[in-house]
Amino acid sequence: MPVIQIIFSERETMPDLLERRAAELDITVEQLIRRFICKGMEDYETTDGPAEPGETLEDFLIKNGVLKK
Repeated sequence: MPVIQIIFSERETMPDLLERRAAELDITVEQLIRRFICKGMEDYETTDGPAEPGETLEDFLIKNGVLKK
């Protein structure tokens, strides 16, 4: 599983803000960061066309680039 590490200096307030916002939403900071990444990637243009049907949900997600094989 890929790991992306984000490091803040001790003086930065962003970690505190992330914790506070995550608590407001009753989710973990990791879940909040994942939401931010997904939201930020929404407008990323791909060359993919319409969704391809799959035999199963997992097959559908793989064929449409949501999951790797």
